[in-house]
Amino acid sequence: MSDKKMLTPAEIASYTVEAGIKKATMKPSKVLASAFLAGAYISFGVFGSVAASYNLLANPATYGLGKAVAGLMFPTGLILVLIAGADLFTGNILITLAALQKKVTWSRAFTNWALVWIGNLLGALVVSGLVTLSGVFDWSSGLYGGVIVKNAIGKLSYDWIALIASGILCNWLVCATVWMTYAAKDVVGKVFTGFFGVFLFVCTGFEHSVANMGYLFSGLFNKLNPMYLEAAHKTVADTSVINIPNIFMNNLIPVTIGNILGGMIFIAFIYNFIFLKEDKKEVSKSS
Repeated sequence: MSDKKMLTPAEIASYTVEAGIKKATMKPSKVLASAFLAGAYISFGVFGSVAASYNLLANPATYGLGKAVAGLMFPTGLILVLIAGADLFTGNILITLAALQKKVTWSRAFTNWALVWIGNLLGALVVSGLVTLSGVFDWSSGLYGGVIVKNAIGKLSYDWIALIASGILCNWLVCATVWMTYAAKDVVGKVFTGFFGVFLFVCTGFEHSVANMGYLFSGLFNKLNPMYLEAAHKTVADTSVINIPNIFMNNLIPVTIGNILGGMIFIAFIYNFIFLKEDKKEVSKSS
């Protein structure tokens, strides 16, 4: 009996293919339910990270420290996804390996991603709405809510090239993190491997499509609150950019494209080449 504490990278590649098959062949209703939970879990991570750091984030002199504190809290969302079990759009890009190995069709892969993205959005909407109703954004005379609104404005100020590039970098790290968690054989190992990559992408400020669902829709739900506007030093005119068309066209769509490219190219394609693609010379020798 093997007493190995973790899978090797080559074994992770094989495990990822098998996981991709299971995910891509799950019933659509179950995919949506699982994705709903993941969207909710990531949004809990979003609001926990902002709640712990909003005083620091509101001050330019301590903004970097605030990102570090936020980074300590946010990984809880991914850990909930990995340990409790749920389907997260960014992690499911690793289904690419199963498609490259022709274990599932590309049609199944893209269908899964579409369903998971929708389910993640629904989960994020529910949690964003409930957190808004809970009144916690009123903390510190509305400074928490002010940071939420100001952050949403900021996320809608980038051009597509910047958002796609940031999305690529984010999911390069997220998929590498999920890849590492597959190596772990116990809960403690999965928690530790699931923490550091996510901590890094939060600190660097890269764009995560599912996290942004929570950030942006909470901004939308609270953009007219006068206490939050005063705390953020913003006007109603400033918040006019936070609207549904802009949320999708000026953030979620380009970030989603970047997330797909980052996980697909820099993790799935490369690891498929290293560990799963047969070398033609070796095949000819063995035959």
